[in-house]
Amino acid sequence: MSSLTKIPAGVQYFFDDEAKLRRFVERRVMDVFDGWSYDEIILPMFDYHDLFARGMGAEQAGRTYRFVDRDGALLALRPELTSLVARTVATRFVRRERPVRLCYSGEVFRYDEPTERAAREFHQLGIEQIGEAGTAADIEMLLVAAEALAALGVEDYRIALSHVDFFNGVATFLELSAADRAVLRELIDHRNSHSLDEFLQLRAPQMEEERRRGFCRLTQTAGKEDALERARAVLLDSKSRAAIEQLGEIYAVLASLGLAEHFDIDLGDAGGLEYYTGLTFKVYVRAWGAEIGGGGRYDNLLANFGAAEPAVGFSISLDGLVGALPNRGERARPGESGVPAVKLDGDFARVFGEARERRSRGDKVKIQSR
Repeated sequence: MSSLTKIPAGVQYFFDDEAKLRRFVERRVMDVFDGWSYDEIILPMFDYHDLFARGMGAEQAGRTYRFVDRDGALLALRPELTSLVARTVATRFVRRERPVRLCYSGEVFRYDEPTERAAREFHQLGIEQIGEAGTAADIEMLLVAAEALAALGVEDYRIALSHVDFFNGVATFLELSAADRAVLRELIDHRNSHSLDEFLQLRAPQMEEERRRGFCRLTQTAGKEDALERARAVLLDSKSRAAIEQLGEIYAVLASLGLAEHFDIDLGDAGGLEYYTGLTFKVYVRAWGAEIGGGGRYDNLLANFGAAEPAVGFSISLDGLVGALPNRGERARPGESGVPAVKLDGDFARVFGEARERRSRGDKVKIQSR
């Protein structure tokens, strides 16, 4: 088949109503970011591969689309945007008042194994706040994410909260090796209760049976205050308990703001723990049927580019937002119905004069030849 009649796997074309709808969603979300005082940053489409290896880790950076420039340097199309923001703040914003609040919108490129919704080019919108270590910055992230969804009329969303020190505290308390920690993380993330129980019997025989089974149940389902209470009853180590108390503090604030129905505590989410250092969260929308975004605290990242600084952020998929949008068909042409035509009749000066007059008033025009 000719390359002119097909497109590469994992990329898409958007046109007409679909393109307008994506721009509408992008503008609405970016307006929310601006409303919380996040300044937009426009980032390069490619950079040195080493930058992303420092930011994402070598394994994740191995999924990038790489190429060599004429000087022999190894470059990569950007697989994510947080590393670029972190490098910018660490090297160019050294004297800027903290916290630094930045937002972005743009395509990223990453080779992932084929799935039902396989994508290798996809559009992310996100924010990063750098220089603030307190819980208040974590709560701000969650509120911005919730408002972005609400601004689009999305009501059936759920944001699942977790904390890396829940896992780290348990792994340290049980004195697990690095290899066993990796196995434990995978078992928790896949919610494999039976195998998790067998693993703990083998690798942590000192763990009481009742507490072991309680821990396995704890990692299987999400909840609200009940999940926090179950965790307090099972966990013994100080690091894990401190993580639970911080989640409790965050959840209490969200509940007081009337957002409890949209937030859950999910201690079975162990994904991305090597990258994050505190709160983590993932965003789900029923209509999309899968995770559409997520984020958390990553206080160690900026040390890869300069001085260490606390940081927290999140990104969200434009594809997911558009797919989850209620009344999608009605929004396909936001504000564009009933555009009057300016008909060509041979008198070009008159026709285009009328068109320019309408444009000077801010009206939309459409030249029509027949």
